[in-house]
Amino acid sequence: MLRRETIHGPPILLKKRFGQHFLTDRSILTRIVQFANIRPDDTIVEIGPGAGALTAQLAAAAHRVIAIEIDKDLIAGLRAGMPANVEIVEGDALLMDFPYGRFHLVGNLPYNVATPLFKRFIENRGRIIDATVMIQKEVAERLIAKSGSGDYGPLSVLIQYYATVSYGFTVPPGAFKPRPKVDSALIRLDWKPNVTEAHEFTNFVQQTFSSRRKKLANNLLQAFPGLGRHEVLHRMEQAGIRVNVRPEELSVDEFLRVYNQFR
Repeated sequence: MLRRETIHGPPILLKKRFGQHFLTDRSILTRIVQFANIRPDDTIVEIGPGAGALTAQLAAAAHRVIAIEIDKDLIAGLRAGMPANVEIVEGDALLMDFPYGRFHLVGNLPYNVATPLFKRFIENRGRIIDATVMIQKEVAERLIAKSGSGDYGPLSVLIQYYATVSYGFTVPPGAFKPRPKVDSALIRLDWKPNVTEAHEFTNFVQQTFSSRRKKLANNLLQAFPGLGRHEVLHRMEQAGIRVNVRPEELSVDEFLRVYNQFR
């Protein structure tokens, strides 16, 4: 589905499949740069520059900005309107390689791909110093949720295991064009030191949440059918976990203890 929207300058043809909602509130743009703690010698990778409003603010604060945009129809306008320290790269942030070297990541993430993008951030955290991103408020609440709450799930465990999550502020729909139907929120991820597991732990957490209504033991038995129920229960007991617990009741530390018994 296509829709024309005037952001600044000529109308932009929006594409629904990209989940495009462009930030236009200048005060919010300024607060994003401040919350990201951008310094003059920083290199920034921005995901989804859109019409370039945040890109321009980042360029004024940082040494270099590399902006990754998936919509090829926006590329020419972005390149024409940016200062010399901005590089516009056409590509899909879910698929392309991130730039070499270390950088700060900033972006207004499309709602429909926020979760897979977070998994990519985890996989590339050796190069991503920190990540400051605008996301759907509902997703932000999942990232900071505590075990036992309705918002707590696999994304909560993974993000809190790898990073300290700071909630910046809530952004109303009126700050965007076109207006989304929900509130947004700005969060920052600061990676925890000495966390080495990535792909294997991610897969394990997803397996244990394969069915939220089932008990953890049943999900583990499904993930490790060769062990048998007796061995699964034994390993849970070795981890100090109740045998009748459900996945959403486990804290991040408890998940790690279970993972170490099954890795």
